[in-house]
Amino acid sequence: MEWSRFNIMFESDRNGWLLYNSGSNSFVQMDDKAAESVKCVISNPDMDFTDRPDLYFKLRFGGFLVENGADENLVRTLKMKRLMSNYSEKTLALAIAPTDRCNFGCSYCYEKNKTQSRMSDETEDKIIDFIKSRKTADSVYVEWYGGEPLLEFDRMQSLYRKIIDLGKGYTSCLITNGYLLTSDVIESLNKLKITFIQTTIDGSRESHDKRRYLLNGDGTYDKIVDNMDNLMNSDWKGTLQIRINLNKHNRDEFAEFYKFFRNRYPSTSEKSLRIYPGYIFDNDNPDNDMFCDAHEKGKFLASIVRDYGITDYSLLPRKPLIGGCLMTKQNAYMIGSDGEVYKCLTELGRDDAIIGKVGEPSKWNDSLMAEYLVGVSYLDDSNCLKCPFFPICDGGCHRLRLQNKRDGKNRDYCLPLKRNTKELLELNYEQKSLSK
Repeated sequence: MEWSRFNIMFESDRNGWLLYNSGSNSFVQMDDKAAESVKCVISNPDMDFTDRPDLYFKLRFGGFLVENGADENLVRTLKMKRLMSNYSEKTLALAIAPTDRCNFGCSYCYEKNKTQSRMSDETEDKIIDFIKSRKTADSVYVEWYGGEPLLEFDRMQSLYRKIIDLGKGYTSCLITNGYLLTSDVIESLNKLKITFIQTTIDGSRESHDKRRYLLNGDGTYDKIVDNMDNLMNSDWKGTLQIRINLNKHNRDEFAEFYKFFRNRYPSTSEKSLRIYPGYIFDNDNPDNDMFCDAHEKGKFLASIVRDYGITDYSLLPRKPLIGGCLMTKQNAYMIGSDGEVYKCLTELGRDDAIIGKVGEPSKWNDSLMAEYLVGVSYLDDSNCLKCPFFPICDGGCHRLRLQNKRDGKNRDYCLPLKRNTKELLELNYEQKSLSK
């Protein structure tokens, strides 16, 4: 037998000794006497448990005490599942920006080199041909992106009709600032199979309107909330996700508005609501009081549970994480309004990040594509493979890893949990205990 390397044991402030295993996502709470027994197991996993069968079964059932080689088998299995997901060709995932125009002038926008570009009929047809060329894909997932995609709602509808005519499975989501989410758009959402919508409200009206304003400087808060009210009172079926981008000025507003929107939009059998904190990590941005350090994120997450009593917010990643992003998946792309192709949403508009163009397969930059896919995989990172949180981690932001490799800097892409282990695990234990 061996003591799992995915175990974390510590003496908590309020619950005595806690033992956590990330492979099974299990907790054991112990008094001092039991903790001393466990410490003996750590130093001698093959000890005789004749006098403590209860301890043996707890440790075995929770994945804390495992067969020799079990941890390595788990790592290999997780790597296999992730690679199978990364290189699956069954689904073609596309983030499509029908325009790079936006009606907002947000102070912290990370998109560079914005023009007044709008997708042409020719580019639309090339996208359809691109989808046709992915013959092994029996379904298409589209994320409508921008700019502000609803500025080109007619283009969205036209592309949808042509994709549906291909006879493949189809699902989609919409990333919008919410200002143009009018009644006419809302009435079309079910038909367009848009089952997930993300919009952004940055706290109070005052905080939001200082940062998310129209190009002429006018505020947008009231219009967006009115549109969300209409959406959640319509016959649309799906999930509304509200992102609240945080900086040092509005971070204390998150809890208040989390509760405000939870009460305003109760979940039903047809609609659900998600609310999450957004972190802007573009260090070159003029809104430089954003916080993106994993330690600060962890302290913030702990505070909304501990100080504000938000008990339905998950402090740990969903398990298992076999998702990945556009950059790590072979059959996933970001397509700009001129048909240029990227591997990350945040690189839209950057000429040096273009891997190719739809309709011009011979001109694709295969070396850049390879760098994105396999150049900095966490599956090849020895530090990640040894990390006790490996089973519940997705490797962090792949783009930040790549930036670190290119410029030698040390941007933090680790889980907030890793930087605030004791506090976040204790709070998570208490959440799980309350839910039983």
